[in-house]
Amino acid sequence: MKVIVIYSPEGGAKRLNYVSQHIFGNILGETFKITTSKEVFLQETGVCVNYSRENLNHGLQIIPQGLLFETGVCKISDLEESKWKDFFCFFKQQGGSIPFDLFSAAFYLLTSYEEYYIKQTDEHDRFDVNMSLLYRNDSLEIPLIDRWAYGLKEELEKKYPDFKCKLRKYSFISTFDIDYPFMYRYKGIIKTIGLTIRDMLKSNFNSLWERLGVIFHLKPDPYMQTIQKIDNLHKKAGRDYYLFVLLGRNGKYGRSTVKPTVSYNKYLKSLKQVTIGSHPSYDTYHNPELLTQEKEELEKITNREITTNRRHFLRMTCPQSFREAVNAGFKEDFTLGFAKAPGFRSGTAIPYYFYDVEQDIQSDLLIRPTIMMDTTLIVHLDCNPGYALLKIKQLADECKRSGGDFLTLWHNSNIAGEKNKLWNDAFIASFNYAVSLENDNFAK
Repeated sequence: MKVIVIYSPEGGAKRLNYVSQHIFGNILGETFKITTSKEVFLQETGVCVNYSRENLNHGLQIIPQGLLFETGVCKISDLEESKWKDFFCFFKQQGGSIPFDLFSAAFYLLTSYEEYYIKQTDEHDRFDVNMSLLYRNDSLEIPLIDRWAYGLKEELEKKYPDFKCKLRKYSFISTFDIDYPFMYRYKGIIKTIGLTIRDMLKSNFNSLWERLGVIFHLKPDPYMQTIQKIDNLHKKAGRDYYLFVLLGRNGKYGRSTVKPTVSYNKYLKSLKQVTIGSHPSYDTYHNPELLTQEKEELEKITNREITTNRRHFLRMTCPQSFREAVNAGFKEDFTLGFAKAPGFRSGTAIPYYFYDVEQDIQSDLLIRPTIMMDTTLIVHLDCNPGYALLKIKQLADECKRSGGDFLTLWHNSNIAGEKNKLWNDAFIASFNYAVSLENDNFAK
């Protein structure tokens, strides 16, 4: 079995090993080893990468910027931005086979390094997308690390004609956040009466008749009906999916119904072809006790172990939120993504483990980047369904090009009822397109 040998005389084994695993292992499907011995490296006859400042005339050379040999977090004032193979890059270096420190740049993005020292946040205390390096350089909608890895593959193939990678295959991952399981039911008597009177005063008779029909069990509740339609769609397509369930308190950023009903809980427990995950409420932000409490409550409701989560409103901060997820016992986190812009927040469409830069420790928490959220397109970008569908297809194509995971997030409330028919059509069309790419060997 061929092994890529990386020479690094300065050590930095933890960080270099972490980023090499993502580039060579996760993306290119290759094994590697790191050596600090020049003599051993020079004797290697296979594929070699010289990660040092010394020109050894052996292997492909990448000159280190230094980030991988540091410990903790250091504010970087000049990222030395540049271009490589028509893609944005940074940590520019003079000399070497590649004109920037690809390893350090990938580590910077994978670890959300900038979020450790840039503290500007939005109205929900989330990292401000306007401060994102990728967003500011029009590169958020490109999985840059994945592109860099493929560029590295091209350079290695030039130097080693027999070098062939076992490339990762594209995959579509369908996920849903259930913020509101019911549109009309279980609002409580006072709230239901108030909303009914409001419909009457505003002559909103369509809403009034639908509300009354649902309350008196003459019609199905649109939101719950949509949850069932989502399940049927995936069953028909023979696909698994993820359902993230919100259990937090009633309020402005919480549930709109009274406590989850027995029938709803029973329905969740009956689902087979789905992974149910926790959708930690708005109030779990920096509240690890509540985070754990909601996880345990959902486990009791569903009678299954809950190992996945995605924070409500994508409300997270790095590294605190990931540390809390680890301590709560979660194995996978789907929160990483910007609410106000679609794309690849950490520069990749491929899952990777959370690395705590302050503690220089790799955790067992698998981060699954969310590439597209419906609310981003509907609310924050004010897209129409037709344009949104084009944007979704574009993002899926980006994932396809380098074998990434196209992970989408839809809300049942955004595709329910007659008023959302066009958005429901866009959802189904995007679902079919994303699935079709798995059967298409041609890189879009």
